[in-house]
Amino acid sequence: MLRHVLAAIVAAFAYQPDPAMLRRLYEDALARREIEFGMQDERTAQAARDLGMFLARQGDTRAAQSALVEAVTIDEAAAGPKATVTLEDVAGLAAVSAPAVAEGFWLRAAEADDAKLAARALGALGDLHNAGGDRTGAAGFYRRALAKEEAASGRDSEAVAQRLNALSHAVEIKEGIAMLERALAIDRRALGARHPQTASTEANLAGLLVNAKRHDDAIRMATDAMSVFEETLGPDHPRCAVTASILAYALEAKGEKTKAERMYRRAVAIDEQAYGAGHPQTAEDRRALEEFLKGKKAAGK
Repeated sequence: MLRHVLAAIVAAFAYQPDPAMLRRLYEDALARREIEFGMQDERTAQAARDLGMFLARQGDTRAAQSALVEAVTIDEAAAGPKATVTLEDVAGLAAVSAPAVAEGFWLRAAEADDAKLAARALGALGDLHNAGGDRTGAAGFYRRALAKEEAASGRDSEAVAQRLNALSHAVEIKEGIAMLERALAIDRRALGARHPQTASTEANLAGLLVNAKRHDDAIRMATDAMSVFEETLGPDHPRCAVTASILAYALEAKGEKTKAERMYRRAVAIDEQAYGAGHPQTAEDRRALEEFLKGKKAAGK
């Protein structure tokens, strides 16, 4: 009996549908719905939506955009331009569009009556502005996303903690620390103290504490976060590299050069293994190590 069960499991894992075949199935399904139900029926919109989401997962953003434009067009005819289903597909279209085009779609989705959808759109707008160097604009969108998220899922939800994490990096350090302390309390209640997401919030808080020159607190927080990452994700996970960098800065500021160098080197080693020598994150951490070593050499003269 066990042999038959194992054989079935092996067979299931051995069969992996060809993406090209799956694409044809989705395309054929859409074509059939267009003929059978027409271009103003939710069933046709669902087929276009399914195709668009599949293509997005496959990385074919141009084809995904075309399918999702069709879904939105049908939604507008079948349910109305402000219907939640329409704005959900607008958000899906935004997610596969270039930033300059995506902003308009996200702004439209942000007007949704559904608070969860509006929070997602506002958070994405914050990300766009933050990536463009507009911290003030990003903070405004993140604040609105936080308010919508609190309305959608409650003030002490895991999703609210994630919104607080995003907002904390777009505001002044003191306010950011307070936000991350709130987020950390939420994560500890919702997920537990030894959860990797809790540790991520703790590492983010440690980073702001370094900037606030609260180095002892930063070292305590980052050390605890590191132990959680090592335990749950493994010692060579990229989150360990980020935390090692935070520890390195704090240790260097306290004059603990030997420990700091060890952390700088660990961050580079993890990056090289995880991303490769030419990756921007590896280069950034290597620059930090080189600057540290130059400073150490100059101080030794």
